[in-house]
Amino acid sequence: MRSDNSLGGWLQTTTGIVAVLLLVQFLTGVLLAFYYVPSVDHAYTTVSYIEKVVSSGSWIRSLHHYGSQWLTVFVFIHVIRLFWDRGYASNRIQWIAAILILGLVMAAGGTGYSLPWDARAFFSTRVAEGLMAGLPLAGGMARLWLLGGSEISGVTLSRFFALHVLVIPAAIGVVVVWRLFRLQIAEFLQPRDAIAGALVFLVLALWALKHPAPLGPSVAEAGADYLPRPGAQFLWLYQSLKYIPGGLGSIVGVVLPGIVLAVLVALPWLKRQRLIAGSLLGLGVVLVVIMTTASYLNDRRDPRTAQQVERQAAAEEAWRRQPFNPAAISLSPTTNVTGGAPVMYTKFCANCHGAQGQGAQQGPLKFPPLLDVSAKPRRSVDDIVSLLKDPTAYGLQPPMRSFSEKLTEEQMREIAEWIVKLKK
Repeated sequence: MRSDNSLGGWLQTTTGIVAVLLLVQFLTGVLLAFYYVPSVDHAYTTVSYIEKVVSSGSWIRSLHHYGSQWLTVFVFIHVIRLFWDRGYASNRIQWIAAILILGLVMAAGGTGYSLPWDARAFFSTRVAEGLMAGLPLAGGMARLWLLGGSEISGVTLSRFFALHVLVIPAAIGVVVVWRLFRLQIAEFLQPRDAIAGALVFLVLALWALKHPAPLGPSVAEAGADYLPRPGAQFLWLYQSLKYIPGGLGSIVGVVLPGIVLAVLVALPWLKRQRLIAGSLLGLGVVLVVIMTTASYLNDRRDPRTAQQVERQAAAEEAWRRQPFNPAAISLSPTTNVTGGAPVMYTKFCANCHGAQGQGAQQGPLKFPPLLDVSAKPRRSVDDIVSLLKDPTAYGLQPPMRSFSEKLTEEQMREIAEWIVKLKK
């Protein structure tokens, strides 16, 4: 029984806070869905419309964006509190529900981050693709299922949208209802829980009002020097992947978290519960804190990175002051934005290989330059056209994919003729 007046009692209000933040995510998500179109041609435009035209649209989107991050933190704190109170032994249902909600909230954040379809969203989708592709045995099928095909496309965005607004919320709803029916509902009606939840919402609302949710340039307009950064709740993973070679990233980013969640769910039936849960949660806290701190420090200590991040922030601020202009968001078919590069190269290739073929790095993913590529064997104009149609025939693996359904023969040849002229 919780004391109504003690400080310890107020520290146990995480249930109310999580409930309020879940409600905020649900309501703001519904409001955003009224305007959002899950299409690579319209997603960025509709998010821009929400930001600039819809009444309170920017604030609502900020509530949803930062609410997702805060929810992850408070669900984790809720799990820590249950661990401290030995909830895994005294209240199995509450413990299991908390662990399931933690996993689902992380999944919701991962799928939702791709929806704005700006440069950050594209990068996060590429990282997710790489993590799935690197899974042992099931990597190929997992990547194919995630993308809805052999490459990132409109189907990918629709799939992420369906997972984010239908599947995951439904699963969270089932867990919450299951917990409510198996426990006394009066536990959710404690006055201090409502007060704590209201205070957290007030702080979140003020924070969202002062700090708009980030929105970078569209995928087509992002330059090769753009530095995408994931949401705060995923910085630890982004930073960790920098130190992990090859397919091991999938183990650390997908397999190990899945095993940890499964062990925590099964904890009520295991021996040495305190030791197992304490070790897993303690290591999780240490990893998240160290890697998140390292990510922020690396950005600030590298002068070039710090300057680029500042330029991006200034560009976003300038963009917000401009009126909504849907015609300016997408590239015109005749617009050349990279000083000679074909438009289709800019749209499909520049994000990985650089605006001028100089190569690029997106977090843990490094993409090769195309300079002097014509000096390599099997890299004539005809070869490059064939490579764009079927990269596997030239020994190239994902994230390189076929463009046979995206580009015409003429467009592929235009790209190939430009690439073979690139020199160091």
